[in-house]
Amino acid sequence: MTSAVTDRITQIPVSELKDRISRIRDQMRARGIDVLLVAGLQDIFNRGHVRYVSNLGGGGMIVLPLEGNLTHFIHPVLAGSPKIDKVGDIREFIDVRPFGDGAYGFANDSVGLIERMAVRGKVGYVGGSAIGVSVYNALRAAVGEDRIVDASDIFWKLRAVKSPNEIELMRRSAAIADDCYDMLTELVAPGVSDYTVYAETKKFLFEHESPYSLEVIDADGPFLNFDRNPTGDVLESGGTLFMEITPGYGGYYAQLPVSMPVDELSPDLKRLAAAWHEGFTLGESMLRPGAVVSDVSKAMRARIAEHGAINPFSHGHAIGLDVSDGWVLGDQSDVPLEVGMTMAVHPAALTEIGGAGFTAGYTYLITEDGAERLSRHNFYYGW
Repeated sequence: MTSAVTDRITQIPVSELKDRISRIRDQMRARGIDVLLVAGLQDIFNRGHVRYVSNLGGGGMIVLPLEGNLTHFIHPVLAGSPKIDKVGDIREFIDVRPFGDGAYGFANDSVGLIERMAVRGKVGYVGGSAIGVSVYNALRAAVGEDRIVDASDIFWKLRAVKSPNEIELMRRSAAIADDCYDMLTELVAPGVSDYTVYAETKKFLFEHESPYSLEVIDADGPFLNFDRNPTGDVLESGGTLFMEITPGYGGYYAQLPVSMPVDELSPDLKRLAAAWHEGFTLGESMLRPGAVVSDVSKAMRARIAEHGAINPFSHGHAIGLDVSDGWVLGDQSDVPLEVGMTMAVHPAALTEIGGAGFTAGYTYLITEDGAERLSRHNFYYGW
């Protein structure tokens, strides 16, 4: 199946990486930060900060000073691989080095490099959840706790608004997800195992050049439990296949969450689908620059409750280099939407936690006059 989107780029150009680093350094100077320790993991939630300045999705730690080259410490096998050059000429401004002591080498290598710099200002860290206790303790011993600051917000702020190149990659991811959904409509039937569905989904996404992806799956009749792996369930008549199809083309995710009817939805699921649609339609209508995320969330939650269902989860999240890209579409997220932000919107309507439920949604780009749905699909069938 051929996507409707024509490929223009497959990764972020090096010129854009350099511009990002320049803007990061402007923020560092304004806050008196002499060097950043940027940490990432090779997973769906914590690789984005590292990839934002390197195009490398394998995690590791980057030492980012105010002047001169960055230093990226990664696994020795990766550091010595010529495949690094496939992401562009990053070696002209990033020194790629192997860490030297297994999984714990960062305390000696990256922190050791910062200590040798003898910086006088603040030392910031980015991606605290990926740093680990041993590395943080080493950093504290090297520069003193009073000089360490969490500077993750610098990256989150810059990453929130996407460039034209980033949007192009996300459009490609959204098109791959659409095509994958079309493939699944031919596969879904009573008796099909969730292992089969998961395998065919992964196969499709990799064959369409998504180097990594997230597939939340639930094939347990009417129930909605947001499993991240198959559990041996088989599709049932009257139930759904729930999936979050989430390819990451060029490092950038787009998400297509869907509850696919196995055949005819049961009356209970039709009621829940109608409640979902009421909440979703309201939330979608509120997506525009200046709208506050928590206001959108509360409005959707209240509308779903008016129709006899609950949503105990967030209604979506920012999306980009990470699946959850800095904030969630929840009642406590007082984030104002801006032109160029991207987000996945997928409220759910359930009877209870662990009970029957229905959810679906799409990836959106916030535009000057509202929001653009990046998917070509429409999951409302008039229930």
